[in-house]
Amino acid sequence: MRRVPRRAPAPSPGPSCASPGRSNPALRDVRFRDLALLLLVIAVLQFGYPISLYGPGWNALYMVLYAGMIVFGLRTVRTEGHHMSPVVGVALVFACFAGWSVVDRANTVAELGRHLSVALFQLALIASLVLFVFRRHHRPGPELILAAISVYLLLGAFFAACFTAMELSVPGSFTDLAAPEAAIDWSLLMYFGFVTLATVGYGDVVPLTPWAQSLAALQAVTATLFLTTVIARLVGVYTVSSPGDEGNGDDRDGGGGDGEGGADAAGRSGRAAPGPGRREEGA
Repeated sequence: MRRVPRRAPAPSPGPSCASPGRSNPALRDVRFRDLALLLLVIAVLQFGYPISLYGPGWNALYMVLYAGMIVFGLRTVRTEGHHMSPVVGVALVFACFAGWSVVDRANTVAELGRHLSVALFQLALIASLVLFVFRRHHRPGPELILAAISVYLLLGAFFAACFTAMELSVPGSFTDLAAPEAAIDWSLLMYFGFVTLATVGYGDVVPLTPWAQSLAALQAVTATLFLTTVIARLVGVYTVSSPGDEGNGDDRDGGGGDGEGGADAAGRSGRAAPGPGRREEGA
């Protein structure tokens, strides 16, 4: 009587086989909460900026909201596992210039440093969130929508900070047609940044110098390309994913399945073990 060889047990999935979001639901909850709070703070910052014009106290409160954006932005970057040191460094530089500008609002150097440093911090957040959106392959959850909206708002704020830094460096780069003789305020450039982002073009705030016009054109093109690509990305992921898929936007491993589902599928696709009275083929 020949001895039937025993089937080797299926290997248990290690840490590299299971995607982090599936194996750790708490991580998904933390990421969703951080993204939601980050989006909330960004929206309040970008559309509540007129409160900074009511006096030093309100301006200081507005800087506190920036601190909230820094906190939740750093938490988002850390959750995604990206390099923290450059982002933390830029955040510290921004905090120093923001405190300086609150104490001495008439200081051009403090204002220029504040806008340049916040532009760099927003650019780092944009890069982290864009990678988050375009690296996910499972059926997306609300996190992808929150991240995409955050990137869109951050694009408007980033270019508004660049416009302000340009105006501070080269006065006269922009003008307000309603008051062409008056110095243009950063709040008007914030408004101009979002009007250009939406490609509305009211024409009340106008870039005058060639570099200012080039930067405004770059923002309009960037916003259009982002909207088209991210909408195509989200529609494609929702269309391709099957309704039964679980997961919340986490990376799919390139191997054969993940977690216990992959092992079960492998077990179902294999041949059944021969019974006691049967011999394997080729024996």
